[in-house]
Amino acid sequence: MTELRDIDQAVLHAIQEGHNDTQKITQETTLENHHVRYSLKKLETQGLIHLEKPDGMTERIINGQKRVFQTPLQAQTTEKGLQTLSKEDREDLEAYQNMTHKELIQKVHQLEAEIETLQASVEAFRRQVQKHL
Repeated sequence: MTELRDIDQAVLHAIQEGHNDTQKITQETTLENHHVRYSLKKLETQGLIHLEKPDGMTERIINGQKRVFQTPLQAQTTEKGLQTLSKEDREDLEAYQNMTHKELIQKVHQLEAEIETLQASVEAFRRQVQKHL
C-alpha cells in the first residue's frame, strides 16, 4: 500500500471519529469539498473505507441555518482502514518512545512555542473579525 497523504489521513481519521459523510468531513477537516471527494475515492480504491450513496434528502442546521440537500456520500472504515489507523498511531508513539529525555524536553518546548504562536494568531484574527462586525 502506498503511504497516505496528509489529506487522506485527515479524512480517514475524521471518518473514524464519526464524521461519516462528505459534508461532515468537509466541516470537520476544513478541506474543500472536491479534496474530500477525491480522498474518499482514493481511500475506497485502497480498501480503507466503504462508500455508499443513499437516496433522498438530508436536513441539517449548518452555521445556524436550516439546510436541505441531497444526502451526501456515506463512508465507513473497513478492517484494513482500522488497521492502517492503528499502525499510524503505533508509529507516532514509537517516534516519541525512541527520543531521549533531552529530545523530549526540546520537543515539548517547540510545541509550546507553536501553541503560543497559534494562540496569538487566533487572537489577532478574532480582533480583526470583531473590528469588521
